[in-house]
Amino acid sequence: MNMQYDQYGQALGVTVDNWQGATPPQRVTLQGRSCRVEPFSRQQHGAGLRAALELDVDGRDWAYLMPRPQTDADWHNWFGMMEDSRDPLFFAIVDQTSGQAIGSCSYLRIDPVMGVIEIGWLRFSPLLQRSVAATEAMYLLMRQAFDWGYRRYEWKCNALNAPSMRAAPRLGFTFEGIFRQARVNWGRNRDTAWFSLLDSEWPANRAALEAWLDAANFDAAGKQQRSLDECRRALAAQTQQDGVRLATLADLPQLTPLFDGYRRFYGRHDDAATSQDFIRQRLLQGDATILVYEQAGELQGFTQLYPLFSSVATAPVWLLNDLFVAAPARRDGVGRKLLLAAGELARQHGVARLELATAHDNLAAQILYESLGWQRDVAFRRYQLALN
Repeated sequence: MNMQYDQYGQALGVTVDNWQGATPPQRVTLQGRSCRVEPFSRQQHGAGLRAALELDVDGRDWAYLMPRPQTDADWHNWFGMMEDSRDPLFFAIVDQTSGQAIGSCSYLRIDPVMGVIEIGWLRFSPLLQRSVAATEAMYLLMRQAFDWGYRRYEWKCNALNAPSMRAAPRLGFTFEGIFRQARVNWGRNRDTAWFSLLDSEWPANRAALEAWLDAANFDAAGKQQRSLDECRRALAAQTQQDGVRLATLADLPQLTPLFDGYRRFYGRHDDAATSQDFIRQRLLQGDATILVYEQAGELQGFTQLYPLFSSVATAPVWLLNDLFVAAPARRDGVGRKLLLAAGELARQHGVARLELATAHDNLAAQILYESLGWQRDVAFRRYQLALN
Protein backbone atom coordinates (compact mmCIF):
# COMPACT_ATOMS: atom_id res chain seq x y z
CA MET A 1 0.00 0.00 0.00
CA ASN A 2 1.32 3.43 -0.96
CA MET A 3 0.20 6.95 -0.10
CA GLN A 4 -1.26 8.73 -3.11
CA TYR A 5 -0.73 12.47 -3.68
CA ASP A 6 -2.39 14.98 -5.99
CA GLN A 7 -0.58 17.51 -8.18
CA TYR A 8 -0.43 19.92 -5.22
CA GLY A 9 1.43 17.50 -3.00
CA GLN A 10 -1.62 16.90 -0.84
CA ALA A 11 -1.92 13.40 0.62
CA LEU A 12 -5.06 11.70 -0.71
CA GLY A 13 -4.88 8.36 1.06
CA VAL A 14 -3.21 4.97 0.99
CA THR A 15 -4.19 2.68 -1.87
CA VAL A 16 -6.29 -0.39 -1.03
CA ASP A 17 -5.54 -2.87 -3.79
CA ASN A 18 -8.28 -5.12 -5.19
CA TRP A 19 -10.81 -4.22 -2.48
CA GLN A 20 -14.13 -5.96 -3.12
CA GLY A 21 -15.69 -5.81 0.33
CA ALA A 22 -16.00 -8.33 3.15
CA THR A 23 -18.37 -11.26 3.64
CA PRO A 24 -21.56 -10.53 5.58
CA PRO A 25 -21.43 -12.35 8.95
CA GLN A 26 -22.97 -15.80 9.10
CA ARG A 27 -24.59 -17.65 12.01
CA VAL A 28 -21.63 -19.96 12.56
CA THR A 29 -20.33 -21.88 15.57
CA LEU A 30 -16.76 -21.07 16.63
CA GLN A 31 -15.04 -23.86 18.54
CA GLY A 32 -12.37 -23.15 21.14
CA ARG A 33 -10.60 -25.17 23.83
CA SER A 34 -12.41 -23.77 26.88
CA CYS A 35 -15.56 -22.45 25.22
CA ARG A 36 -17.48 -22.26 21.99
CA VAL A 37 -19.39 -19.36 20.48
CA GLU A 38 -22.79 -20.29 19.03
CA PRO A 39 -25.59 -18.35 17.30
CA PHE A 40 -27.93 -17.36 20.12
CA SER A 41 -31.10 -19.43 20.53
CA ARG A 42 -33.65 -18.52 23.19
CA GLN A 43 -34.68 -22.16 23.59
CA GLN A 44 -31.14 -23.54 23.65
CA HIS A 45 -29.34 -20.86 25.64
CA GLY A 46 -31.92 -18.70 27.42
CA ALA A 47 -32.35 -20.58 30.71
CA GLY A 48 -28.65 -21.22 31.24
CA LEU A 49 -27.67 -17.66 30.35
CA ARG A 50 -30.28 -16.19 32.70
CA ALA A 51 -29.09 -18.41 35.55
CA ALA A 52 -25.46 -17.40 34.94
CA LEU A 53 -26.25 -13.68 34.71
CA GLU A 54 -28.39 -13.79 37.86
CA LEU A 55 -25.28 -14.86 39.81
CA ASP A 56 -24.53 -11.12 39.70
CA VAL A 57 -26.72 -10.66 42.76
CA ASP A 58 -26.32 -6.91 43.22
CA GLY A 59 -26.68 -6.10 39.50
CA ARG A 60 -23.54 -4.00 39.22
CA ASP A 61 -22.53 -5.63 35.92
CA TRP A 62 -25.59 -4.11 34.21
CA ALA A 63 -24.56 -0.51 34.86
CA TYR A 64 -23.39 0.38 31.34
CA LEU A 65 -25.29 -1.87 28.93
CA MET A 66 -29.00 -1.75 29.69
CA PRO A 67 -31.42 -1.88 32.63
CA ARG A 68 -31.32 -5.29 34.28
CA PRO A 69 -34.31 -7.52 33.36
CA GLN A 70 -36.62 -7.76 36.37
CA THR A 71 -39.40 -10.13 35.34
CA ASP A 72 -39.87 -13.28 33.28
CA ALA A 73 -41.36 -11.07 30.57
CA ASP A 74 -38.27 -8.83 30.57
CA TRP A 75 -35.98 -11.83 30.07
CA HIS A 76 -38.31 -13.32 27.44
CA ASN A 77 -38.42 -10.08 25.45
CA TRP A 78 -34.67 -9.51 25.64
CA PHE A 79 -33.85 -13.05 24.54
CA GLY A 80 -36.43 -12.78 21.75
CA MET A 81 -34.78 -9.61 20.47
CA MET A 82 -31.37 -11.31 20.55
CA GLU A 83 -32.64 -14.32 18.61
CA ASP A 84 -34.43 -12.28 15.92
CA SER A 85 -31.83 -9.55 15.39
CA ARG A 86 -29.34 -9.65 12.51
CA ASP A 87 -27.53 -6.40 13.30
CA PRO A 88 -26.62 -6.80 16.09
CA LEU A 89 -26.03 -10.49 15.35
CA PHE A 90 -26.01 -12.22 18.74
CA PHE A 91 -24.02 -15.23 19.92
CA ALA A 92 -23.94 -17.24 23.14
CA ILE A 93 -20.61 -18.01 24.84
CA VAL A 94 -20.90 -21.60 26.01
CA ASP A 95 -18.69 -23.31 28.60
CA GLN A 96 -17.02 -26.27 26.92
CA THR A 97 -17.28 -28.58 29.92
CA SER A 98 -20.78 -27.88 31.26
CA GLY A 99 -22.45 -26.86 28.02
CA GLN A 100 -24.06 -23.90 29.81
CA ALA A 101 -24.29 -20.46 28.20
CA ILE A 102 -22.26 -18.21 30.51
CA GLY A 103 -22.18 -15.06 28.41
CA SER A 104 -23.34 -13.40 25.22
CA CYS A 105 -21.99 -10.99 22.62
CA SER A 106 -22.69 -9.70 19.15
CA TYR A 107 -21.31 -8.35 15.94
CA LEU A 108 -22.92 -4.98 15.18
CA ARG A 109 -22.71 -1.90 12.96
CA ILE A 110 -21.84 -4.37 10.24
CA ASP A 111 -20.60 -2.76 7.01
CA PRO A 112 -19.21 -5.38 4.57
CA VAL A 113 -18.87 -2.80 1.77
CA MET A 114 -16.43 -0.70 3.81
CA GLY A 115 -14.98 -3.67 5.70
CA VAL A 116 -15.90 -2.46 9.18
CA ILE A 117 -17.48 -4.51 11.97
CA GLU A 118 -17.86 -3.96 15.72
CA ILE A 119 -17.90 -6.34 18.68
CA GLY A 120 -20.32 -5.36 21.41
CA TRP A 121 -23.31 -6.10 23.64
CA LEU A 122 -20.93 -8.08 25.85
CA ARG A 123 -22.71 -9.81 28.73
CA PHE A 124 -20.16 -11.71 30.79
CA SER A 125 -21.61 -13.56 33.78
CA PRO A 126 -19.53 -14.07 36.95
CA LEU A 127 -18.78 -17.56 35.57
CA LEU A 128 -17.10 -16.00 32.53
CA GLN A 129 -15.44 -12.87 33.90
CA ARG A 130 -11.64 -12.92 34.15
CA SER A 131 -11.51 -16.46 32.77
CA VAL A 132 -9.58 -18.10 29.95
CA ALA A 133 -12.90 -18.56 28.15
CA ALA A 134 -13.55 -14.79 28.19
CA THR A 135 -10.34 -14.11 26.29
CA GLU A 136 -10.79 -17.12 24.03
CA ALA A 137 -14.30 -16.04 23.01
CA MET A 138 -12.99 -12.61 22.00
CA TYR A 139 -10.16 -14.26 20.06
CA LEU A 140 -12.56 -16.56 18.19
CA LEU A 141 -14.77 -13.65 17.16
CA MET A 142 -11.79 -11.55 16.05
CA ARG A 143 -10.37 -14.41 14.00
CA GLN A 144 -13.68 -15.03 12.28
CA ALA A 145 -14.19 -11.36 11.41
CA PHE A 146 -10.77 -11.07 9.79
CA ASP A 147 -11.28 -14.41 8.02
CA TRP A 148 -14.42 -12.86 6.50
CA GLY A 149 -12.23 -10.07 5.13
CA TYR A 150 -12.97 -7.13 7.43
CA ARG A 151 -10.32 -4.42 7.53
CA ARG A 152 -11.36 -2.74 10.77
CA TYR A 153 -12.63 -4.39 13.97
CA GLU A 154 -14.10 -1.93 16.46
CA TRP A 155 -14.67 -1.86 20.21
CA LYS A 156 -16.74 0.95 21.74
CA CYS A 157 -17.78 1.47 25.33
CA ASN A 158 -18.97 4.03 27.82
CA ALA A 159 -15.87 6.04 28.73
CA LEU A 160 -16.79 5.55 32.41
CA ASN A 161 -16.77 1.75 32.06
CA ALA A 162 -13.35 1.09 33.61
CA PRO A 163 -13.30 -2.71 33.07
CA SER A 164 -14.12 -2.33 29.37
CA MET A 165 -11.57 0.47 28.99
CA ARG A 166 -8.91 -1.89 30.41
CA ALA A 167 -10.02 -4.93 28.42
CA ALA A 168 -9.76 -3.35 24.98
CA PRO A 169 -6.00 -2.53 25.01
CA ARG A 170 -5.26 -5.85 26.72
CA LEU A 171 -6.87 -7.61 23.75
CA GLY A 172 -4.78 -5.60 21.29
CA PHE A 173 -7.12 -2.74 20.39
CA THR A 174 -5.75 0.78 19.87
CA PHE A 175 -7.48 3.66 21.68
CA GLU A 176 -8.62 6.28 19.17
CA GLY A 177 -10.37 8.83 21.35
CA ILE A 178 -13.61 9.76 23.06
CA PHE A 179 -16.75 10.96 21.31
CA ARG A 180 -18.09 13.44 23.86
CA GLN A 181 -21.86 13.52 24.47
CA ALA A 182 -22.31 10.76 21.93
CA ARG A 183 -25.60 9.50 23.37
CA VAL A 184 -28.23 9.95 26.05
CA ASN A 185 -28.83 6.63 27.82
CA TRP A 186 -31.73 6.44 30.29
CA GLY A 187 -31.57 10.19 30.82
CA ARG A 188 -27.80 10.21 31.39
CA ASN A 189 -25.01 11.50 29.19
CA ARG A 190 -22.70 8.94 27.62
CA ASP A 191 -19.24 9.75 26.30
CA THR A 192 -18.17 6.89 24.04
CA ALA A 193 -14.59 5.60 23.87
CA TRP A 194 -13.50 4.19 20.50
CA PHE A 195 -10.92 1.44 19.97
CA SER A 196 -9.94 -0.42 16.82
CA LEU A 197 -7.91 -3.37 15.56
CA LEU A 198 -6.86 -3.35 11.89
CA ASP A 199 -6.27 -6.24 9.53
CA SER A 200 -2.61 -5.24 9.26
CA GLU A 201 -2.30 -5.55 13.06
CA TRP A 202 -4.18 -8.82 13.31
CA PRO A 203 -1.37 -11.30 12.48
CA ALA A 204 0.82 -10.10 15.37
CA ASN A 205 -2.16 -9.86 17.72
CA ARG A 206 -3.37 -13.29 16.69
CA ALA A 207 0.04 -14.79 17.47
CA ALA A 208 0.06 -13.17 20.92
CA LEU A 209 -3.45 -14.38 21.74
CA GLU A 210 -2.70 -17.90 20.55
CA ALA A 211 0.51 -17.99 22.59
CA TRP A 212 -1.40 -16.95 25.71
CA LEU A 213 -4.26 -19.39 25.07
CA ASP A 214 -1.91 -22.33 24.48
CA ALA A 215 -2.43 -25.04 27.11
CA ALA A 216 1.31 -24.95 27.83
CA ASN A 217 0.90 -21.42 29.17
CA PHE A 218 -1.15 -22.69 32.13
CA ASP A 219 -0.06 -24.85 35.05
CA ALA A 220 -2.03 -27.75 36.54
CA ALA A 221 -4.09 -25.33 38.62
CA GLY A 222 -4.96 -23.26 35.55
CA LYS A 223 -2.71 -20.33 36.48
CA GLN A 224 -1.10 -18.49 33.59
CA GLN A 225 2.67 -18.70 33.17
CA ARG A 226 2.90 -15.47 31.16
CA SER A 227 0.40 -12.64 30.87
CA LEU A 228 -1.00 -11.69 27.48
CA ASP A 229 1.11 -8.55 27.52
CA GLU A 230 4.23 -10.60 28.26
CA CYS A 231 3.40 -12.94 25.35
CA ARG A 232 2.95 -9.93 23.09
CA ARG A 233 6.26 -8.38 24.08
CA ALA A 234 8.13 -11.67 23.71
CA LEU A 235 6.80 -12.20 20.18
CA ALA A 236 7.53 -8.60 19.23
CA ALA A 237 11.13 -8.99 20.39
CA GLN A 238 11.52 -12.10 18.22
CA THR A 239 10.16 -10.50 15.06
CA GLN A 240 11.17 -6.87 15.50
CA GLN A 241 13.36 -5.42 12.77
CA ASP A 242 15.31 -2.37 13.87
CA GLY A 243 15.25 0.66 11.63
CA VAL A 244 13.15 3.43 10.15
CA ARG A 245 9.48 2.90 9.31
CA LEU A 246 6.22 4.82 9.02
CA ALA A 247 4.47 5.56 12.32
CA THR A 248 1.02 4.19 13.11
CA LEU A 249 -1.54 4.89 15.82
CA ALA A 250 -0.13 1.94 17.74
CA ASP A 251 3.06 4.00 18.23
CA LEU A 252 1.21 6.81 20.03
CA PRO A 253 2.22 5.80 23.59
CA GLN A 254 5.93 5.92 22.71
CA LEU A 255 5.76 8.69 20.12
CA THR A 256 4.03 11.14 22.48
CA PRO A 257 6.96 11.59 24.92
CA LEU A 258 9.38 11.95 22.00
CA PHE A 259 7.25 14.69 20.45
CA ASP A 260 6.81 16.35 23.83
CA GLY A 261 10.60 16.25 24.27
CA TYR A 262 10.99 17.96 20.89
CA ARG A 263 8.61 20.72 21.97
CA ARG A 264 10.43 21.16 25.28
CA PHE A 265 13.70 21.49 23.34
CA TYR A 266 12.18 24.56 21.72
CA GLY A 267 11.06 26.09 25.00
CA ARG A 268 7.55 24.69 25.48
CA HIS A 269 6.39 23.41 28.83
CA ASP A 270 5.86 19.71 29.44
CA ASP A 271 2.37 19.01 28.03
CA ALA A 272 1.92 15.34 27.19
CA ALA A 273 -1.84 15.67 26.63
CA THR A 274 -1.44 18.36 23.97
CA SER A 275 1.42 16.47 22.34
CA GLN A 276 -0.58 13.24 22.22
CA ASP A 277 -3.63 14.92 20.74
CA PHE A 278 -1.56 16.71 18.08
CA ILE A 279 0.26 13.57 16.94
CA ARG A 280 -2.95 11.51 17.05
CA GLN A 281 -4.65 14.03 14.75
CA ARG A 282 -1.77 13.91 12.28
CA LEU A 283 -1.93 10.11 12.16
CA LEU A 284 -5.72 10.02 11.86
CA GLN A 285 -5.98 12.77 9.24
CA GLY A 286 -2.94 11.74 7.21
CA ASP A 287 -1.89 15.38 6.69
CA ALA A 288 1.70 14.62 7.73
CA THR A 289 4.10 11.74 7.24
CA ILE A 290 5.83 10.60 10.43
CA LEU A 291 8.88 8.36 10.31
CA VAL A 292 10.14 6.65 13.47
CA TYR A 293 13.33 4.78 14.29
CA GLU A 294 12.74 1.65 16.35
CA GLN A 295 15.29 -0.50 18.14
CA ALA A 296 14.40 -3.63 20.13
CA GLY A 297 10.79 -2.51 20.32
CA GLU A 298 11.60 1.00 21.57
CA LEU A 299 11.19 4.19 19.54
CA GLN A 300 14.45 6.14 19.59
CA GLY A 301 13.55 9.09 17.36
CA PHE A 302 11.20 10.52 14.79
CA THR A 303 10.86 13.07 12.01
CA GLN A 304 7.70 14.63 10.67
CA LEU A 305 7.13 15.73 7.07
CA TYR A 306 4.45 18.17 5.93
CA PRO A 307 3.44 18.49 2.24
CA LEU A 308 3.78 21.94 0.67
CA PHE A 309 3.90 23.30 -2.86
CA SER A 310 6.46 25.57 -4.51
CA SER A 311 5.00 28.06 -6.97
CA VAL A 312 8.44 28.89 -8.39
CA ALA A 313 9.38 25.24 -8.90
CA THR A 314 5.76 24.32 -9.79
CA ALA A 315 6.37 21.12 -7.86
CA PRO A 316 5.60 19.60 -4.47
CA VAL A 317 8.04 20.15 -1.62
CA TRP A 318 8.02 18.71 1.89
CA LEU A 319 8.73 20.60 5.09
CA LEU A 320 10.79 18.53 7.50
CA ASN A 321 9.41 20.34 10.51
CA ASP A 322 10.48 18.03 13.31
CA LEU A 323 13.52 15.86 13.96
CA PHE A 324 14.15 14.53 17.43
CA VAL A 325 16.22 11.70 18.87
CA ALA A 326 16.08 10.44 22.46
CA ALA A 327 19.18 11.45 24.40
CA PRO A 328 20.62 7.90 24.86
CA ALA A 329 20.52 7.32 21.08
CA ARG A 330 22.04 10.57 19.86
CA ARG A 331 25.49 9.10 19.23
CA ASP A 332 24.12 6.07 17.37
CA GLY A 333 23.39 7.72 14.02
CA VAL A 334 19.61 7.66 14.48
CA GLY A 335 19.13 11.23 13.26
CA ARG A 336 21.20 10.52 10.16
CA LYS A 337 19.15 7.41 9.37
CA LEU A 338 15.89 9.32 9.75
CA LEU A 339 17.09 12.10 7.44
CA LEU A 340 18.27 9.65 4.81
CA ALA A 341 14.95 7.79 4.96
CA ALA A 342 13.04 11.06 4.64
CA GLY A 343 15.02 11.97 1.54
CA GLU A 344 14.47 8.58 -0.06
CA LEU A 345 10.73 8.65 0.67
CA ALA A 346 10.44 12.14 -0.81
CA ARG A 347 12.24 11.05 -3.98
CA GLN A 348 9.84 8.12 -4.33
CA HIS A 349 6.94 10.58 -4.31
CA GLY A 350 8.43 12.99 -6.84
CA VAL A 351 9.07 15.74 -4.28
CA ALA A 352 11.33 18.50 -5.63
CA ARG A 353 13.09 19.28 -2.36
CA LEU A 354 12.97 19.05 1.41
CA GLU A 355 13.07 22.15 3.58
CA LEU A 356 13.73 22.65 7.29
CA ALA A 357 14.55 25.28 9.85
CA THR A 358 16.55 24.95 13.04
CA ALA A 359 17.65 27.19 15.89
CA HIS A 360 20.77 29.30 15.28
CA ASP A 361 22.49 27.75 18.28
CA ASN A 362 21.62 24.14 17.40
CA LEU A 363 25.10 23.56 16.04
CA ALA A 364 25.10 19.77 16.31
CA ALA A 365 22.03 19.56 14.08
CA GLN A 366 23.52 22.00 11.58
CA ILE A 367 26.66 19.87 11.27
CA LEU A 368 24.53 16.79 10.67
CA TYR A 369 22.39 18.49 8.02
CA GLU A 370 25.34 19.87 6.11
CA SER A 371 27.16 16.50 6.22
CA LEU A 372 24.19 15.03 4.31
CA GLY A 373 24.17 17.72 1.64
CA TRP A 374 21.61 20.14 3.08
CA GLN A 375 22.48 23.71 2.07
CA ARG A 376 21.90 26.81 4.15
CA ASP A 377 19.63 29.31 2.42
CA VAL A 378 21.59 32.49 1.65
CA ALA A 379 19.27 33.86 -1.04
CA PHE A 380 16.09 34.35 0.97
CA ARG A 381 15.17 35.67 4.38
CA ARG A 382 12.41 33.86 6.23
CA TYR A 383 9.70 35.82 8.02
CA GLN A 384 6.96 34.81 10.41
CA LEU A 385 3.66 36.46 11.33
CA ALA A 386 2.39 35.37 14.74
CA LEU A 387 -1.41 35.09 14.76
CA ASN A 388 -1.98 33.96 18.34
